[in-house]
This record gives sequence, structure tokens and C-alpha cells, in this order.
Amino acid sequence: MIEYLKYAGIMFALIIMQKTFIELIDVTDYNITPDIVLIGVVYIGIKRGKITGSVGGFISGLVIDIFSFSFLGLMALSKSIAGFLSGFFHNQTKMERYLGSYAFILIVSFCSLVNNFIYYLIYFQGSNLQFADILLRYVIPTTVYTALFSIFPVLFSKRRRFSR
Repeated sequence: MIEYLKYAGIMFALIIMQKTFIELIDVTDYNITPDIVLIGVVYIGIKRGKITGSVGGFISGLVIDIFSFSFLGLMALSKSIAGFLSGFFHNQTKMERYLGSYAFILIVSFCSLVNNFIYYLIYFQGSNLQFADILLRYVIPTTVYTALFSIFPVLFSKRRRFSR
């Protein structure tokens, strides 16, 4: 139970950072920002499994939806699916290898691609944007930016491992 409270506190801190500070480092005219909450969701999914990853993704997505005053439930849906997908990489023997290596970046990239694809495809439903525009303007840049930010947990993990 203490471990789940620790995860909840970390996710709440990531949500606060996402909604306040991360918007300061947006790129392009479309306000593309890295999704650090998704990195946390993927970490939880790898560490604890599919169900915990999807529940963590749903709760964090719902909190972001409430803070954003936008399409309620859409972020919860996309983050819970990404958390569920990251849970497929939960394996007791390989978990440390995933979390402390560059495989984590690939897993975050895959989950971010799915998350952004679902979110932006539904969000822009009924607009004049074509599928290729959504993909090139929003999905791919956000996925790449999130993947670049997922380098930090890997580097932190490697630094901690060497200090022991």
C-alpha cells in the first residue's frame, strides 16, 4: 500500500509539473510539449503490470482532464491504454533491464505513439484537419519530444546504479 501511495505522490507531482512548467518549453506553433506524465505511467506499467499501469493512466489522465477543462475522459482513455500496453513489458527477470536501459526509451516511444494517436485522432474529430496533418503536426512531434525526455529517467537510473 505504501508503494502505491508513493506512485500516487510522484504522479501528482508530475501532473503539477506538466500543467505548470512544461508548457514553458513548448516547440513549434502548435505548442508541442513532452508528456512527462506518460513517462510516469509507462514506468508504473513496467514496474507493476497491466492493471496497475492502466489504472494509474486512467486516474492521472482524468486528473489532467479535470485541470484542463477540456474533453473530459479523453486523456484518461488514451493514458489508460498506454499504461496497459506498457504493462506487457512487466517481467520480473527483465524489469530492471527495461527500466535502466535504452529499451525504456523505445517502450515510452511506442506507448506515446499510441497515446497521442488515440488522443489527437478523437480530439480533432470533425475538424478540417486531414489525417496526415494530425499525424505530422501533433502525433509524431509529441512522440519524439516525449521520447527525448524519457532519456532523463534512464540516465538517472544509470547514475544511481553506479553510485551503489
